Amino acid sequence: MLADNDPVALDTATAALAGAGFKVVQATDGQRALQEALGRKVDLIVMDVSMPQVGGVEACHCLKAMPKTSKIPIVLTAARKDPASRMLAERTHGSVRVLRKPFAPEELVAVAKQLVRPRSLL
Repeated sequence: MLADNDPVALDTATAALAGAGFKVVQATDGQRALQEALGRKVDLIVMDVSMPQVGGVEACHCLKAMPKTSKIPIVLTAARKDPASRMLAERTHGSVRVLRKPFAPEELVAVAKQLVRPRSLL
């Protein structure tokens, strides 16, 4: 799942991941990200720290506190000049990685491949 209120960033990341074979669910704010994560099977969450309603850091804390979503790897993204990114310099807030914007689509795909294990075929 990708969560970002910037439509250009969301579309660029979605195109990169979909092009690499990932199925992508989009959320445009943290509240929607929480709903999507609780309502479906999600293998990875990539979300921006600065979103309306519920920010990425707060959503990350909520997701890590719930048994259903606590094991989902979360990657937080933050613009270098974003005030919230200063907090991320000290802690990851339960996320497994922090990506600084702007990041290359290839970097996002590499991180996703590293964190999402392929499902075995039966």
